[in-house]
Amino acid sequence: MRGLTIALVAACSSAMMSQTPDSTRASSRIIGIFDARTGAPLPGVQVRDVFSGTVVATTIAGTAPLSFLTFRGSAAVVELAKLGYQAKHIIVTRADTASITEIMEPYVELAPVVTTEKYRIDRDAGKWEGFEQRCRTTSVTCIRTSDLEKNPGANLADFLIHATGVTIGSCGGGRTRNQQCGRVSMRSTTIPPSYCQPTFFVDGFEWNPRMGAAADLTPGTPPQAPYTPSNVKAVEVYSSERNRPLVFEGDATCGAVVIWTK
Repeated sequence: MRGLTIALVAACSSAMMSQTPDSTRASSRIIGIFDARTGAPLPGVQVRDVFSGTVVATTIAGTAPLSFLTFRGSAAVVELAKLGYQAKHIIVTRADTASITEIMEPYVELAPVVTTEKYRIDRDAGKWEGFEQRCRTTSVTCIRTSDLEKNPGANLADFLIHATGVTIGSCGGGRTRNQQCGRVSMRSTTIPPSYCQPTFFVDGFEWNPRMGAAADLTPGTPPQAPYTPSNVKAVEVYSSERNRPLVFEGDATCGAVVIWTK
């Protein structure tokens, strides 16, 4: 009976030892880590035991001891991390006692994307931020703040008359008298009429002509319309036949005048 009791105690002790999930095994194993591209050793690589969170760093020779690893069952999991390199995980088996050699791949630096697509003004968003870029094209005449400040007492018609495609409507007699008589006008792409009033936009939005003219259209007269050189910072003028941003299309048979306010 006594012999049977001793045997049972021994069997239970053995079973309890086999069920212990975690253990740290002293080992002289080391890991060596190298650059996959050059083969050079990598110092400063963080070698982290995933189970315990313990971290050591590789030496200038690219090596680190593995005696700190915690095994669960027959294996431990190690994470390798270094700035500029792709992190990786490796499995270290309990039974294997040989040292480990690993390589790490550097991150690939992608060259900046260079586009050769030519700027198209018809695809421009028509925002104030794109004013200077639009002004570098041949599609538009730009009147800047510095131009307006040279003659603050004038009206906008005095500036518009110098823009490409702008003219003064003729004053024919009789029933066919032109509505643009003596006013800033553009040549219509359809005839009749010979002259047309360009579509006005203010700060990117189309001006409702039912509210009257957005700017004085008769040169040489005192400024009276809502927008004058004193409250305008820039103007874009698109003649009838030139391309312009789609948001400034307005009357496709005539041109467009875009006013940017202060």
